[in-house]
Amino acid sequence: MYFWYILKKYLRNFLIVSLSLSMLFVLMDYIYNFESLPKASNLQVLYIFYMFIYAFFIIYHLGIVFGFLLTLSSMIKFNEIVSFYSLGFSPKKLIKPFLFLSILVFFFISFLQTTKISYANQYAAAIKSGNRLKNKNLFLKFENKIIYIKELNPILKKAYGMDVFEIENQNVKKVVFADEAVFKNNNWFVINGKVLYLKNKQWIKKEENLTILKNFKPKILSNLKMLNNISFYDAYITIKYFKDIDLNKILSIVFFKIFTPLSMIAFMVFLFLTSPIHIRISNVAFFMVKSVTFTLFLWGSELMLFKFAKQGILPYWVLSIPFILILIIDIVILRRSNEF
Repeated sequence: MYFWYILKKYLRNFLIVSLSLSMLFVLMDYIYNFESLPKASNLQVLYIFYMFIYAFFIIYHLGIVFGFLLTLSSMIKFNEIVSFYSLGFSPKKLIKPFLFLSILVFFFISFLQTTKISYANQYAAAIKSGNRLKNKNLFLKFENKIIYIKELNPILKKAYGMDVFEIENQNVKKVVFADEAVFKNNNWFVINGKVLYLKNKQWIKKEENLTILKNFKPKILSNLKMLNNISFYDAYITIKYFKDIDLNKILSIVFFKIFTPLSMIAFMVFLFLTSPIHIRISNVAFFMVKSVTFTLFLWGSELMLFKFAKQGILPYWVLSIPFILILIIDIVILRRSNEF
């Protein structure tokens, strides 16, 4: 019974904090970008929806800790923590509902980060710019092919002016010229493309409909240019299929999405293990102010490390250091209290 009682309180406070901060973020963004948005109300609603999803993805880390602090403050105020301890509950047992929900939220958000919804900020940017989320003059290597794209529209999943050079033993064996290509079912479909085959040291020209470049995804191409965001699935495909790519940027994004919430969860455990249990014998207000301050400092540190790692100044694995350090501290405290 205690498990579900604490879980419901924590879930309510987590949703209140996370949704409130996300809506505040969206409101400020909407006011700032109001003049740049299209006048159509349906597009504005869609923009607000995408920005809310994006805001929730970057703010739920804080919601994990702030929702916990709100729940803990309420339980201390109404002597619930003291009552649980007097009934023989250990800190290890009381922390389980908080860990269960926070880890469940982490896995749920991580699952969403493998889908197209992880690009919510780019969809919002496309609406603000009049659906002009495009890239021009892309020159990339994919497997044994060199690809030039004059213009790419990742939202419409179309490429204009695509030239594909197939290389074998450092020699060009085949060239595909396409004025327009469409991405469907993990393949590029070329309509009335021109193909040059090298046979007996002579070029043979043909025109035909083609299916080429399996797993060569438009969203990956868009992010290789900017690399502001990438889903877990696209990151996997990029690392597996693309060559000569700066993996530090891609892995920095992946590590930030994984280790920032994990650091917050580990810090939540630390706060619980060091929290006061009664309002009369401890300065609970000071503890809460201190906890909020250090939470923001930790979140800001992860964000700063992410910015440095994405620019190549630091290696991507530094983003895991705060989580490892806090986890070690948690284990030491648990061992000293004979809870581990």
